[in-house]
Amino acid sequence: MFRRIACLDLDAFFVEVALKDRPDLRGKPVAVGGTSGRGVICSASYEARRFGVRSAMPSWIARQKCPGLHLLPVPRTIEEFSRRVRERIERLCPVVEQASVDEFYLDFTGCDRIYPANLGVADRLTQAIAADPALPVTIGIGTNKLVSKIASDLGKPRGILEILPGAERVFLAPLPVKHIPGVGPRLQEVLAAMGVTRVGDIPQLPVEAWQAAFGKTGESLFHHALGESGSAVVPPEHRAHRQGVSHETTLGQDTTSRDLLLGLLSKLTEEAALTLRESRQTCGGVAVKLRYADFTTAQRSARVARTNLDGPLYQVAVRLFERLFTRRLKVRLIGVRLDDVQPGAPTPDLWDALQPEFRRRLPAVVDEIRDRFGWKAVLRARSLARGDGGTH
Repeated sequence: MFRRIACLDLDAFFVEVALKDRPDLRGKPVAVGGTSGRGVICSASYEARRFGVRSAMPSWIARQKCPGLHLLPVPRTIEEFSRRVRERIERLCPVVEQASVDEFYLDFTGCDRIYPANLGVADRLTQAIAADPALPVTIGIGTNKLVSKIASDLGKPRGILEILPGAERVFLAPLPVKHIPGVGPRLQEVLAAMGVTRVGDIPQLPVEAWQAAFGKTGESLFHHALGESGSAVVPPEHRAHRQGVSHETTLGQDTTSRDLLLGLLSKLTEEAALTLRESRQTCGGVAVKLRYADFTTAQRSARVARTNLDGPLYQVAVRLFERLFTRRLKVRLIGVRLDDVQPGAPTPDLWDALQPEFRRRLPAVVDEIRDRFGWKAVLRARSLARGDGGTH
């Protein structure tokens, strides 16, 4: 039996959410991202894309390409809208994996009696999300995550594209190699020098040749070109062990302000810890990274008792920061990484057991409030010193 996998992608998600507060800008070139001189575009409307504005592009370049660009900050309600979409999907599909705030994988294998046709479930999902929270989506359908992801990319905007079992190789063959996940500009140049520009060119050489040239990457490239992928749709509670969770930010302006950097460190630690709690995992290590104005990078790490609470993790992160923050140079980037990530509950701590009940319950309550009303509904006082100059 073939699997039935869908990739649901929210079209220009950040822009669509931002336009809910600025409906007067609909139909105009709009981008969302850092509004400072060193900010980065995180999403662009299709009107802006016609001018060459793309995600990850520095804001000043985007303004040069599109002088009439309306640049908006990242909406505070992004997490809320993402949650509402996820809830809609989970009502219609039994197995859901959220790949990012705007991308979801669905496995509806075995649901033939409920959804006799693949396009039937796609239509229902599109209509449900168009009704509430009123967002446009594109859905790609295939026998695995790889094919469904590429189908969703090609189906944008507001499209539904299904690749039938057995048609994967024919579908992929004429596409430029950049459509295969992991094939970036450098690898494209190497492949072009070999005369490989289309996905269909890859299987013309045996898998052994690709292994000899690129190792495991070459082997994966060969199988992906055939539309073969064994990756499963995995809900958060069943995710395999991850090596680490990283969060970092580049400052709007280089700084030596200890208060500003500690405020940023607090927010980054909270975000990383929340990622662990959402997937019911804990970490056994913390690392802090600073990048200075001269682009040199320094890092310190330490072991911790297994936890997913930002309080104890932040305490360790601060100690690491103090050991790093010794140079007189300004800092341009700060980051935190939680290492040795494993499924399970935090290690019991005697001090925690002696804390009042409300303190032990506080993290769960804060998570629930943020899940319903957005990240900024509840903030620690120390994070208020961070300012709004950074990009994330």
